[in-house]
Amino acid sequence: PATQKSAPYIFPTFLNGQPNWIMSDFGAYVNEGYSLNSVIYSAVSYKARAIAKARLRAYTGDRENPELLPPDHPLQMLCKRPNEQQSWVEFQQQRETYLNIAGNSYTYLDRATRDGIPTALYNLRPDRVRIVPGDKTVKGYLYVPENFSQRVPILPRDLIHVKFPNPWDPLEGMGYGLSPMTPLAQSGDVDNAVTAFLKQFFESGAMVNGIIKTKVPLEDADVNRIRTRWRETYGGSDKWADVGVLDSETEYQRIGLTFEEMGFTTLDERNESRMLGPFGVPPQLIFTRYGLARNTFSNAEEARKALWEDTLLPELNLFYEDDDYYLSNGDAFTMYDLGDVPALQVNSGPLIEMAFKLISVGMPPNQAFAEVGLRFKKYPGGDTSYMLGTFKTLDQLLNPPKPPPLP
Repeated sequence: PATQKSAPYIFPTFLNGQPNWIMSDFGAYVNEGYSLNSVIYSAVSYKARAIAKARLRAYTGDRENPELLPPDHPLQMLCKRPNEQQSWVEFQQQRETYLNIAGNSYTYLDRATRDGIPTALYNLRPDRVRIVPGDKTVKGYLYVPENFSQRVPILPRDLIHVKFPNPWDPLEGMGYGLSPMTPLAQSGDVDNAVTAFLKQFFESGAMVNGIIKTKVPLEDADVNRIRTRWRETYGGSDKWADVGVLDSETEYQRIGLTFEEMGFTTLDERNESRMLGPFGVPPQLIFTRYGLARNTFSNAEEARKALWEDTLLPELNLFYEDDDYYLSNGDAFTMYDLGDVPALQVNSGPLIEMAFKLISVGMPPNQAFAEVGLRFKKYPGGDTSYMLGTFKTLDQLLNPPKPPPLP
């Protein structure tokens, strides 16, 4: 029999048993991105709401033809209610949000027995979890509660760690994942700066940045007095319609750029596309300026389908692989049910028509339905070939029964 070889790499000895520090700033990503920028918040929350439509369910039997476990089965109850405080929808939305902000999602498995089905699942804040490397693998984790000095050790078998790929991981893929917020941080900062500028503009005044020139020398007191009176008279968006009046020896000179000259339209669309790219969310789904200019009902439907096929299904598979590995017990296993995801539902009309054509040329109905991707329960006679229009099986046509003897 084949033997499993040890890992071809060895972590540096100084890392063994020492908590590995997090490379990204989770607090900054939350405060300056998710909580401050509406585009980032909309993208993350849209993905969280969408992916939670795929419910985790417990099955038994064959994975190709799974049988749903009864509602009172411990694993089925865990899938429905991960813990006393959260429903599955809340739980999965939190996991997806952590994954897209930090690049990592940690789920603690609370077990009554060492190898039993967990009694509860809890999501841990990514910035409070530290990875402890061993010689060639992860030795464990440390959970550091807020405002607590102690560190809670967690064994690898009791923690589900889902992460995005990180090519700069010093632990060769066993450490921290790379957050999508990292490559979009600069574009997010630019977008936040533009928003802050517009806020300051509407709060401070409608006049474009400029200077007031006089033909006579001014003392410091005169400068302060003119500046104060100008702001009091013309500052604020509520005084846009006021007419500016200057002395004969005074001139106003604009030194700033107008909105048109600064190109806010182009700048907004550039920032939106650069921020949404790492998340994989089409702009028309969250109604950004760029998305609204190109949005129609047909391409919005295609965008939802593309989001699931290109982004959400791969992310859901990250959760599925680890959930199935850690939660499956004996004959009971978990799978995600995609039946409630509208974007993935197949238009059965053309498929039924295609299956009917296959049946008409002699293919058994059960096989024809399977060939076109329709999942129907097998029925008696479904494995028999028929020639439509004759109401006879193909065998009856090829091998007709002998006529009864003449009296």
